[in-house]
Amino acid sequence: MILFILGIIAILGIVAIVENNYIFSFGDKERLDKGWNAYESKDYGFAISQFSTVDHNKHPEVILPLADSYLEINEVYNAIKYLEPAYSSKSNHKDLSKITNMLGIAYIRNKDYKKARVMLLESERLGNENSKENLQILDSLEQAQKK
Repeated sequence: MILFILGIIAILGIVAIVENNYIFSFGDKERLDKGWNAYESKDYGFAISQFSTVDHNKHPEVILPLADSYLEINEVYNAIKYLEPAYSSKSNHKDLSKITNMLGIAYIRNKDYKKARVMLLESERLGNENSKENLQILDSLEQAQKK
C-alpha cells in the first residue's frame, strides 16, 4: 500500500514538473517577470539573459524588448537576428508596425540604408508615427554619405 501511495506521489510530481517545466527551465513566467523588471530598470544585459531563454513562439511579446535591449548595448546583429524572423512571421505579431520600425532602426545602425528604408516605409504605411522621424534621419544619413 505504501509503495502504491509513493508511486502516485511520484507520478503527480512528474506531471507537475512537465506542466510547469520549473526544474529544467525555471519556468517561463519567472523569466518573463525577471526580464520585464530588468528591462524597465534598464538592466539590458539581464533582460537579454531572461528574454532570450523564453519560448518565443509562446511569448512573441518579448521580441521587441529583447531586440531593443540588444540595440541599447550596441549588439545590432543580435537585434536583427530576432527581429527578422518576427517580421517574417507577420501573422504572429500584433506589433508589426513596431517590429518594422525597430528593424529599420537596426538596419540604419548597421549601415544597411536600403533595407532600413524598406522597413521604415512599411512601418509608416502601417501607421507607426515614429517612422516619419526615422525616415528623416535616414535621409540625412544618406545625404551625408553622398558628400
